[in-house]
Amino acid sequence: MVLSSQEASALLLQQQAINWLVRLRADDFSEAEMVAFAEWLAQDHAHSEAFSAAESLFSEVVLAAKSPASDISARIEVQDNAPIVKLPPQRSAAKPYRRWLAATLAMAAVWLFVVMLVMPKQAHWLDNYLSDYHTETGELRAVQLADGSQLLLNTNSAVSVDFNASVRQITLHYGQARFTVAKDIQRPFQVVSDGLIVRALGTVFEVYKRSGEVSVTVQEHAVAASVQSETVNPGSVQVQQGQQLSYRSGSALTKPETVELSQTSAWQQQRLFINDRPLGELLDELGRYRVGRVFLADEKLKNLRVTGVFSLDKPEEVLSSVVNALNLQETRLGPWWVLLHR
Repeated sequence: MVLSSQEASALLLQQQAINWLVRLRADDFSEAEMVAFAEWLAQDHAHSEAFSAAESLFSEVVLAAKSPASDISARIEVQDNAPIVKLPPQRSAAKPYRRWLAATLAMAAVWLFVVMLVMPKQAHWLDNYLSDYHTETGELRAVQLADGSQLLLNTNSAVSVDFNASVRQITLHYGQARFTVAKDIQRPFQVVSDGLIVRALGTVFEVYKRSGEVSVTVQEHAVAASVQSETVNPGSVQVQQGQQLSYRSGSALTKPETVELSQTSAWQQQRLFINDRPLGELLDELGRYRVGRVFLADEKLKNLRVTGVFSLDKPEEVLSSVVNALNLQETRLGPWWVLLHR
């Protein structure tokens, strides 16, 4: 089938809109990309219309995920070995609405940019919607599961639970969780996150998923970790009590390292241990517990070294104490933005 130039342009625009929709919910979506998205959205009403149509399709897919009986009118075809999403045809009666919505979206681009700056980097609206349990900024939540196991969710975290006759599986969408596993010989307990499968061989362990990395820390007994991949060696690695395994998506498993459990598990008492680590690392961690964003006027400030024990239930006090200790200046840009500088 040969597409006309107009049809090819429409398909390309649809694909661009879908790509932006995917990027908007990615863990590593940057502020520069947000500016680029706002510019793309404002370039032409057709861009806003395509993005609106992609959102409509996306909403139908989400509803179908929650309700298998839902009817999805979108179809997926393969043309030239590339997936093309065909959007449902628009009725002529909807055109005035589309034009109004396109103008609204264009004007809302700046507002969306502001919202993304205010909200934590770890905000994941779709994952929250699809998950069984999730926490908000600064929230620590304990959950008793149906098998008697206990789950402790740290701030900005989400999990889904899938228990059946053969396995008890938890999917960690993002964030950090501690698992205290009830014994059940017939049904192994495992946690899946970003391609890593962690099977309990004992009682207590935690899994932490952040951008591009998953870490597993064992507090009691042991776990077996393996990779769910066709390209990576599927061999299993055992992580013993007092050890931590770090895994990057698509990579082979590495050897676990010994850690100080009193420091790695401090979040469970709403404490944060930092031992001679860069300021940028502290700010990234602190950002999980406060609404808003902290910016550094000079990239070199990220490398300032920090040591201390901080209370995570009072993140603003932590920020102030670090500013004073490092002899920095703090400028507040409204209620949520903070700029640190000399």
